[in-house]
Amino acid sequence: MVNRNKRAHAGYMLLLVTLGVTVLTILLLMAVPLWETELQRDLEDELIFRARQYVRGIELYLKKHNNMYPQSFAILHLERCLRKLYPDPMSDDGKWDVVMKDTMAGKNQLMIVPAELLGQYLTRAAIVGVCSTSPQEGFREYRGKKRYNEWAFYVGEKESESMPAIRIVTAP
Repeated sequence: MVNRNKRAHAGYMLLLVTLGVTVLTILLLMAVPLWETELQRDLEDELIFRARQYVRGIELYLKKHNNMYPQSFAILHLERCLRKLYPDPMSDDGKWDVVMKDTMAGKNQLMIVPAELLGQYLTRAAIVGVCSTSPQEGFREYRGKKRYNEWAFYVGEKESESMPAIRIVTAP
């Protein structure tokens, strides 16, 4: 008789453990999207922080070099205007697009140039900021733009205003 009671308890315990694991699995599956959302929001904050570090580095470089613009981001680090070369937190490779101000013919138009095309534009445009390379849509809007590759951070930007028209340069 004692043996029969042990088997009955073992059956109920197995049922309770199975039910507990099922409930726990369902709760974890519900929590994953919340964690992913929170992670992406943290990455958005990090994107803004890092991009503003580049802008501050460019501003410091301008002060140190009599309003001469830097020719690369590496020079900002070498001149101690930027603590380190921060990777883009939203892209897999960590590369940034470059925000440049076209200085030819007095245009002063802003453009976003992929890093690999930077050399072609250095003779006619100045590096003034950075932009993420990720086309992913964010949870928040930054100056009226939803996609990270539209969030341009540059010297002289006014955060309270909408993003101005910026020409996006693409590789031929």
